[in-house]
Amino acid sequence: MNRLARIPLLIQSQVKCMNKISLQSAYRFSSLPPLPKDIDFTELKEELDKDAVKLIDVRLPKELREAGMIPKSKNIILQMLGVSILLPDEVFADKYGFEKPNVDEPIVVMCLAGIRARTAQLAMMGAGYKNVRVYVGSYEDWLENGGPVVYPEARK
Repeated sequence: MNRLARIPLLIQSQVKCMNKISLQSAYRFSSLPPLPKDIDFTELKEELDKDAVKLIDVRLPKELREAGMIPKSKNIILQMLGVSILLPDEVFADKYGFEKPNVDEPIVVMCLAGIRARTAQLAMMGAGYKNVRVYVGSYEDWLENGGPVVYPEARK
């Protein structure tokens, strides 16, 4: 068999080898912990009424001023969340005006529709937080379900 005729056989064996390596890599890297179950409007409203959860809204302040926010929610913009959540407790409280959540505390993250909230969940879990849930549908869902809205006070 000449050299050109053997090329498809060589490629085929390399592809088989790569597939085997890819499968091994997938198994090795799939040991991520499962994500906590998402939360819906009814459960979130109940948890907020009992003060049993800390709700973090990762939208921009401009979005909050224009559209409002869920009562009892706290704002940390997504772009600052990873850095902020690693701040010492006192510095965090001075910067944001509320106590930094404990790593085991129930936390719900939200945004406008839920996409940024998933990123926030992963960032917080990467920083060691264990009980971070996403409010699916986020602020849009809250409005659709007739949830109350407040508008933030201007910062001084």
